[in-house]
Amino acid sequence: MADPAHVQMQMQGVAPPQVQGLPPALNFLSALSEVNIHQHLDILEVAIGWEKNNKYRLCNSQDQQFMYAKEDTDCCVRQCCGPARPFTMNITDNNEQPLIQLYRPFRCQASLCMCCYLQEMDIMSPPGLSVGGVKQLWTPWKPKFEVHDAQNTPIFHIIGECCFCCPCTDITFQVVDAQKGHEIGQIIKHWGGCREICGAVNDFKVTFPQDLDVMKKTLLLGATFLIDFNYFERNKQ
Repeated sequence: MADPAHVQMQMQGVAPPQVQGLPPALNFLSALSEVNIHQHLDILEVAIGWEKNNKYRLCNSQDQQFMYAKEDTDCCVRQCCGPARPFTMNITDNNEQPLIQLYRPFRCQASLCMCCYLQEMDIMSPPGLSVGGVKQLWTPWKPKFEVHDAQNTPIFHIIGECCFCCPCTDITFQVVDAQKGHEIGQIIKHWGGCREICGAVNDFKVTFPQDLDVMKKTLLLGATFLIDFNYFERNKQ
């Protein structure tokens, strides 16, 4: 049986690159310049108002799924801590092979002092092996995050808009090279219309250079989930 990622590459008319030691889905990611992230709409969760583990489809620019992300958090934590909850996010390929694991520790979002609850996330690929992380930086106005590698060396800065909670519009976060200072991509939170209003689910697009190192792309995907929980997940409350 043909590998799903390889088949999707052929559908795009792109030859899948062969990077030694990488699973097929990460090889697939290495050829992309854009990833769409769609949160799963759970009708039962909407109907009863009971927070469930979040699930997401990771797709190419033609919305062909090549990865799947699922939150792993116990029920009490989800109901009591809401969007501030600690969580593990497991990202697999279409055959449920583990690829990436995200861990976000608990950080209180109710403090009067912002520096006491700056958010952070550890990113591992494969699960258990750190490739870096994301941490929120204190700024008086615009949201700002630092993406760093496993040696804690800054790679990117992610800078949001002043009005990042405006409804009925797309919201853009710039991805800036931490060393050179120029923009190399974007994280765009799309306005979801009725899907977002009624189901409180979010959709994102992440763009980056096609030739960017695949592990740096992985770090930007992880940063997108931290941004989602930090600014947009609260819409369910």
